[in-house]
Amino acid sequence: MKSVIADSRLDLELRKEPKQARARQTYEKILEATAVLLDEVGLDGVNTNLVAERADVNISAVYKYFPNKYAILSTLAVRLNDKQTEIVLDYVTKLAEPISWQDMMSGLIDTMIKGTRHEKGLIALQSAMLATPGLKEIYRKSNDDVAKVILKALEKCEISLPANKRKLIGSCIGEIVPTMLDFSVSKGKRYDSKIIEELKRMQIGYISTYLDGKYKI
Repeated sequence: MKSVIADSRLDLELRKEPKQARARQTYEKILEATAVLLDEVGLDGVNTNLVAERADVNISAVYKYFPNKYAILSTLAVRLNDKQTEIVLDYVTKLAEPISWQDMMSGLIDTMIKGTRHEKGLIALQSAMLATPGLKEIYRKSNDDVAKVILKALEKCEISLPANKRKLIGSCIGEIVPTMLDFSVSKGKRYDSKIIEELKRMQIGYISTYLDGKYKI
């Protein structure tokens, strides 16, 4: 998957897309090796030579597709963010029986965690997205995509939020959820359950402030 986000200080563009099966295999080995190394040595410890060594490919194969390690991280970030969006969308789509919006929000957060908690390089990659210009743009876009799905899920639960504030509410939800999820892994845990419970309380409490009086369905 090609990252289309660029930054003036970092080249995050793929040099080329792999077309043939063998090229695709090499490409995937590079991404897999980078994700594993992120867990082992962290962002600062990863470099293209180490990636090539771990992937068991020539360094020229790495540079054939990626100009630097940040371009590899960009591709991994896009994949992770796409997966998170798909997980949320799939959860909302499969809500077959009536459910309270509170249970929906709680279940949605649990589903996001279940679907990503075992991703290789997760903690280091999330930190890199927050700290690296260009990668942060990918992070923000993912937040917006997830927020749009959450707003549609609330509509499915018959919750109507004020139209003139929907974009703002969505932006706040989109920022809070990933930030709290990042915070929950900040000590090297895959997710801290106590922080997750606080995240649920924050989201449910925040949305509740718009459901009094004329905004309640």
